[in-house]
Amino acid sequence: MKIKDVVQYSCGVRCRSKLSLFSQVMAAVQEKYVCKLSPELQKKALVELNEDPAKRPAAIQALRERLAMGPNIHTRNDDGFLLRFLRARKFDEERAFNLINKYYECRKIWPDVFQDFRPSTIRKVIDGFLTVLPKADSEGQRIILLRHGKWNPSENSIVDNFKAMIMTLEKLIESEETQVNGIVMLADFKDIGLAQVVHFSPYFAKRIMTVTQDAFPVRIKQNHVINEPIIFKALHAIFRPFMKEKMRKRMVVHGSDMTSLHQYINPQVLPYEYGGQAGFLDTSIWKETLLSSENYFLEEFSDIELGEGENPAVVLTDEEKLMEIEFKKAIEEAGPEEEWTKF
Repeated sequence: MKIKDVVQYSCGVRCRSKLSLFSQVMAAVQEKYVCKLSPELQKKALVELNEDPAKRPAAIQALRERLAMGPNIHTRNDDGFLLRFLRARKFDEERAFNLINKYYECRKIWPDVFQDFRPSTIRKVIDGFLTVLPKADSEGQRIILLRHGKWNPSENSIVDNFKAMIMTLEKLIESEETQVNGIVMLADFKDIGLAQVVHFSPYFAKRIMTVTQDAFPVRIKQNHVINEPIIFKALHAIFRPFMKEKMRKRMVVHGSDMTSLHQYINPQVLPYEYGGQAGFLDTSIWKETLLSSENYFLEEFSDIELGEGENPAVVLTDEEKLMEIEFKKAIEEAGPEEEWTKF
């Protein structure tokens, strides 16, 4: 059940006491969380995420009260929703609170992403560029596959790709198993060309890393790159400055060596195209999963408070702006596209 009408209460009315505010919040929450994790995953959540079943209700309530007394943002505050953020920040209330605020802030400052935020608007993106493999890996982690060479910029903008990524994360994170186990990113750069590369920028890289690191309740456990061409060095150079040390350590570059990839992802869950045993890649399964969630996204994102949007010239530092110049220079020096595929 989605508790769309359960929203945060702000402390804009100064005469409202903490006690009355607490009572109103309590009255708003009518459905309590019931854990459906297996015993094994409950143990994993305790060890890795500090999720103690005995202390879980108090932790959820403490975060709910903190939000009620904080900035005036309209947010769901049902148990299941708040639990996503607590798990993503290992039950650290302060960090979970900051994560929720950043999550909603992005909706306001990125109108180009969240305007008309529904799967039917990115149908062509999930036809080729982005999909989720049908089977999880041996750790129970879902695998998001990005095929950069399948992206046609004349049909979909890079912002459409970004929208598809966030929608995919939103859908995946509904699963408690994914909240605990995390996800794996697999980026295939086969056949990427100038038509795609020129659309990347430090500002876009910063937005991607903001979501995956600071503004979404997801645990990215592995980040794999395959079939990367020479130009990948320039692309990586504009992403790396925005990557935290933990994310850098979780990134593995394999070239065209699928046996290297198989050391991290069991071939049993990979399609034939990547030396796997799970049959030919079928993007229709995830496509239908997202498209069937159209009503959910219409309901969940229909009342977003959109702002005027960020100005890249203001958001980026002077050093980050210099990266833009260096990136364009690197593209010019990369040589003909037919030479890019040399590893």
